[in-house]
Amino acid sequence: MVSIISFILGLIILGILYKNLIAWEGDYRISRGQALLPVLLGLLSVPLSFIFFLIIGLVFRAVTGFVPTDGPALLASFNHALFSAALNEELAKLIITLIVLGIYRKKWRNVYEYMLIAGAVGFGFTLIEDFVYSSGLAGLFMRLPNITVHMMLGLAMGRHLGLARYNKVTGRESVVKEYLLAYFVPVFCHTVFDFFAANMLIHAGDNVETITEEIQRTTYIGAGMVLIIVVPIFFFQFYIFRRLKRNAANLVALSFISENSTEQENTNA
Repeated sequence: MVSIISFILGLIILGILYKNLIAWEGDYRISRGQALLPVLLGLLSVPLSFIFFLIIGLVFRAVTGFVPTDGPALLASFNHALFSAALNEELAKLIITLIVLGIYRKKWRNVYEYMLIAGAVGFGFTLIEDFVYSSGLAGLFMRLPNITVHMMLGLAMGRHLGLARYNKVTGRESVVKEYLLAYFVPVFCHTVFDFFAANMLIHAGDNVETITEEIQRTTYIGAGMVLIIVVPIFFFQFYIFRRLKRNAANLVALSFISENSTEQENTNA
């Protein structure tokens, strides 16, 4: 029941936000198909990320001899955040985003539209992830304040993918650098977030019959790490979307279409 509530809340909150993001583009907006396809395919990025999770986990164990959750709590927290979440989830979302961009390749006009599409893939990913992981009220209330994280990561990914194409069209700066940033910026941010928000210290008392003062202290430190990242991100997301609203026109102006092509389209219309 909680999972269904989480899915519905995510659909409502992110749906309203996504609708506003589309409106901020201005008079010439992406089509309904362009808007819906990345959300629907974004749902598939969750099982795809699980496949990558298995592959990365097997490689990690073959190289190191242990799994990411082994070892000291802080090291395990970092390894789990990077190798069990960030690398595989961002790779899955990147592949889905590139598929959508490829399907409508001739219809994308600017960097902002690339951000919309990658953000929409994050939207779809969030719906399934929240449905799976919000198994209780505690999980729901922990995830809800930061519900836009995957969408924000997608926006960052889309911005760099868009700049890569813009640089390729205009010949201004490095294309390869932007493609690398499109993957590694979300991976870095995702790793930092999960390192704090899903750290292993908060589970120090799990499967332990006697809770010692040391275990209790460790658990408190873990809870403090969660608050250190969750509270700032809660307020940061409002700042990000307000800033994006102000800068949407500038991102739309980073167009892949020449003025002559635009005039021809307007004439045909």
